[in-house]
Amino acid sequence: MKVRADQLPQQLQKSLAPIYIVSGDEVLLCQEAADSVRQAAHGAQIAERLRYVVDAQFDWQDIINENQSLSLFSDRRLFDIQIDKLAEKHTKALAQLGQSLGEDNIILLSLPKIDARTQKSKWFTQLESQGVFVQVWPIDANRLPNWVQQRAKSLQLSLSRDAASLICERGEGNLLALSQELEKLVLIHGPGANIDGGQVAESVADSSRYSIYDLSDRLLMGKTKEAMHCLNQLLAEGVEANIILWLFNREIQTLVSLLAAMQTTSLRQACQAQRIWDKRIPFYESAMSRHNPTTLPYIQNYLALMDQSIKGLEGPDNATGFRNLVMMFCGYKPVCTELDLAPHF
Repeated sequence: MKVRADQLPQQLQKSLAPIYIVSGDEVLLCQEAADSVRQAAHGAQIAERLRYVVDAQFDWQDIINENQSLSLFSDRRLFDIQIDKLAEKHTKALAQLGQSLGEDNIILLSLPKIDARTQKSKWFTQLESQGVFVQVWPIDANRLPNWVQQRAKSLQLSLSRDAASLICERGEGNLLALSQELEKLVLIHGPGANIDGGQVAESVADSSRYSIYDLSDRLLMGKTKEAMHCLNQLLAEGVEANIILWLFNREIQTLVSLLAAMQTTSLRQACQAQRIWDKRIPFYESAMSRHNPTTLPYIQNYLALMDQSIKGLEGPDNATGFRNLVMMFCGYKPVCTELDLAPHF
């Protein structure tokens, strides 16, 4: 059965199908569709989730054996399978998996965008006939302001049509960027605020004046001196710590997503899948040349400390913490941080 992404929550309320196939090239919408399935499985008392990221060397026998075996921890399990690039090896295994679907387990299959020919293949029609196929389509320009307004409503913001249109112009159709702009508005104005075009324009102007996006560029390019100067200016002008933390979080999350995608594809292709503009790809290429699976988790942990501190809990002071983060982003781990000194963090 084929359903649109906006129809998925209604279907999940009725019953859980043996398999859900989520496919498309809108990263944000695909992630949210998959999250809906995970939440529904949790609500159905499916406590055990088995996560698989499938690459060219993956051994499918592990999944097939697990699907046919009994769980030691729960009656039903969720098999969460992500395939970033389909190959003949994978389609053969999926055809075999389709022969053993049942009531005991739920399979969530996240695929890249698949074409009409693939959708007519034997293995795919077999899976679709037993479950739900969520085909995620890009949102065209005419519908985008409505999507932004609905998204704002879910964040407890009331957005005028002019405000939504201005945000769409700024985000250039990148849903991840649009979502982040809305989250920033919540931080600035608070939940329940009514936002018009003037307030959006003012927010954009403030960002430009405070060079918050200039800080992003300098962080990604590893320009330590320039990034530190931008940070000091932001702090001196009284930019809220939440806004600065939001910027650091946005970039670290993007880098972590790119690192994961680079297991199966090139960095440029990973950037394109994340809907990063071509002119900004060199910024992320520069950042990824300095970071690895060790440095990125360390920065994430430090960001968690900063979040604690901003919320009034124990942690580094804002100025010192943000300066440490600038050094980390630019490739210089401080000699010692709170992560190294305080085991209780």
